[in-house]
Amino acid sequence: MVPRRCLRIDLTPRELPFGLIGGGGAGLSLWSGTYPAVVLPLAFVVSVRVAVRVI
Repeated sequence: MVPRRCLRIDLTPRELPFGLIGGGGAGLSLWSGTYPAVVLPLAFVVSVRVAVRVI
């Protein structure tokens, strides 16, 4: 048997608290005049460390 290659995606929370990053995202949306739903996915990406590995 030949092992198959697969993709592993690890999401690890960063050291900063989620509330601080979410509050920063909400403040950014108020400061820039956009909707919070536009900025919050960016705040999520900032709050987690993404590691993609091919095993």
